[in-house]
Amino acid sequence: MQFDPQNLAQQAAGNAPNRIHKGLGNLNTLAQGWQILAEQLSLPAATLKRSAIEQNLQWMQSFADSAHVQLAPHGKTSMAPALFQAQIASGAWGMSVANAQQIVSAHHAGVQNIILANQLVGLHNFAIVANVLRQHQGQLYVFADSLANLGAINDFFAPLNLNVNVLIELGVTGGRCGVRQHQQAHQLADFIAQSSALNLAGIAFYEGVIHGDNAANDIGEFVDQSVQLAKQLAKRLTPQKNFIITGAGSAWYDIVSQHLIKHDPEQRLTAIIRPGCYLIHDTGIYQDAQQQVLARSTLACDINAELTSSLQLWAYVQSVPEAGMAIIGLGKRDAAFDAGLPTPELHYRPQQSAPTPVNQNWKVVRIMDQHCMMSVPQDSDIQVGDLICFSTSHPCLTLDKWRFVGMEDDNYCVNQIIETHF
Repeated sequence: MQFDPQNLAQQAAGNAPNRIHKGLGNLNTLAQGWQILAEQLSLPAATLKRSAIEQNLQWMQSFADSAHVQLAPHGKTSMAPALFQAQIASGAWGMSVANAQQIVSAHHAGVQNIILANQLVGLHNFAIVANVLRQHQGQLYVFADSLANLGAINDFFAPLNLNVNVLIELGVTGGRCGVRQHQQAHQLADFIAQSSALNLAGIAFYEGVIHGDNAANDIGEFVDQSVQLAKQLAKRLTPQKNFIITGAGSAWYDIVSQHLIKHDPEQRLTAIIRPGCYLIHDTGIYQDAQQQVLARSTLACDINAELTSSLQLWAYVQSVPEAGMAIIGLGKRDAAFDAGLPTPELHYRPQQSAPTPVNQNWKVVRIMDQHCMMSVPQDSDIQVGDLICFSTSHPCLTLDKWRFVGMEDDNYCVNQIIETHF
């Protein structure tokens, strides 16, 4: 896994010479490392555990290899080009992104295969993509589910002599984007075949909108039907073997992988999964989802090690105004709170030898913009100036609050900066 911390540090200093970004220390001392426990960072700070990142990289790539699918992780989770590069270096086929601006970040990170896992809509977004296409040496794919959108894309790109690879998106009733009937997909394929600037490259879907007690079976049936449609379109329009079928978020990638290959044992289709949160992982909704994967999938269970939460938030105890309550300098501006409040994991008092696991009765009960209220037993040994390390649920919405994230080793030392491009 290759990072360029010196370059990122110089960028940080050069872009904002009169500002100190939250979570950073003295950039001139980065090469020596910033000791979190020696209070060499401005807290609150977000950090990633290098050992956990490396383990998660290896775990998911091992799963994809064993499942005979390609991996195009969704970059929206981290929006960190350095992490994109690490995922590609570990064997990922490409990266998925959510909008035109994220395409630019992936392109400049050197990602060759980029999937815009969303509809490309709007003239300025077209212009952004056109600029990338003029420079990009790899392949760029976009989702589409309507004749109106395809017509607009073709009208913009045809005069520029640029071609756009289209993945027809399939959806489900009550879900989000995607055609609801296969006949609609055939109509879109007909239009693409007659368009000068459009190439039919495959089909795409997102199964995460399928819920209910029978979700696993319903998702399996949906993927089965999607594979059959992909075979029809591949045979009819583009008989070459690299016709793409892609799906899977971070919760059902095992079911999707199994059914993608089940009906295509000769792998005439290029099957690609797009989980995004595995690299960061969490101690909330994705931890729960991963436990369900392990309960369903023998393949996942057979992989050495496991996914583990890599994102940490360090903050000070700022006040202990009453017995049983500590006020922490960590709030909504720093941590996701949509899928559960931050979870205290470690407690450290400056000058102690090492952090210790928190009392299991310590719990965040309320969060505000810059503070959270942590309930503790009334006899707890907690003081102003203590450091608390938190984990979170839903890492996407924590990372997008941080422009710079520290890469932390197992000795609580940060010696690299990861820049995010939200």
